[in-house]
Amino acid sequence: LPILFAFLILGACQKKPDVRLKVLIGATVVVAPGTQPIADSIIVIAGSKIRSVGMRKDIPVPQASDRTDLAGEWVVPAEGSRIAVDEPANMMILKHAPLGAEPANPADVSARINAGEWELPKQLPAQSR
Repeated sequence: LPILFAFLILGACQKKPDVRLKVLIGATVVVAPGTQPIADSIIVIAGSKIRSVGMRKDIPVPQASDRTDLAGEWVVPAEGSRIAVDEPANMMILKHAPLGAEPANPADVSARINAGEWELPKQLPAQSR
């Protein structure tokens, strides 16, 4: 019994791995098709999930976080997704205003976030002339 108690205490004392927070600041976000855009937004991503989303004035920015300034850009949900608390962090960052929740032009996509991880667009090969 004392050995079991010691294992329980040791297990409780082990530190859980920290999840690094990503914070997207200042973009205009469309949380789902058909919704009003949120200007000057904050999106907080913890691991692969969205922790919070809203206007900058309403969402505190966590101290220990990786912050990305997206002022002037748009954030829309990836196909089949929505940008909401506890949803998977699947979204596109656009250079220009979308048509609804879709890029107006595929070249407008400057980056993607899939399951909370950044994906930069692949460079197109130079065309030979």
